[in-house]
Amino acid sequence: MSKAVKSLMMKDLSDQLRKVSDVVFVDISKLDGVSNNRLRAASRTQSIGVLAAKFSLARRTLLDMGWKIDGVTGGPTTIAWGPDIVGLAKQAIKWEKEFPGTVVKGGYVGGQTVTPDEVKVLSESPSKEELIAKIIGGLMSAATAAIGAINAPASNLASQIKQLSEKEQAV
Repeated sequence: MSKAVKSLMMKDLSDQLRKVSDVVFVDISKLDGVSNNRLRAASRTQSIGVLAAKFSLARRTLLDMGWKIDGVTGGPTTIAWGPDIVGLAKQAIKWEKEFPGTVVKGGYVGGQTVTPDEVKVLSESPSKEELIAKIIGGLMSAATAAIGAINAPASNLASQIKQLSEKEQAV
């Protein structure tokens, strides 16, 4: 491959990954054409970008972009990225089960390289939506408790006034 072609490929790769901060590296080279097409179609429906590249070329491009990708092995590599890194990790682990021959090679999360085992741990984490729901649930329960605490003295006072009025009516 000539230097001009490599240069164009590196420019295209850097253009596609310029706004991406978290990725998962996957090897899908063992998949047949139909499985590869099904994997790519499924990823598009979930807004996951998938790009196959020669790893040495991708590595050089990512290093030029300032990424520190250590520990990710070479060979055929597909770079996958999406809006949510936890959802992306879950999808990559799902690909391993659904498409035999797919291998998660690692990832790049928050400026650090992660191992395949760490991608698996990340896939077991709650998603962004689940965390938001937990936070909102906690805030709502705290608000409900605060309202109950505010209303409690007035309720107690009303109860005592009612008891006093019942005593006076009985006398």
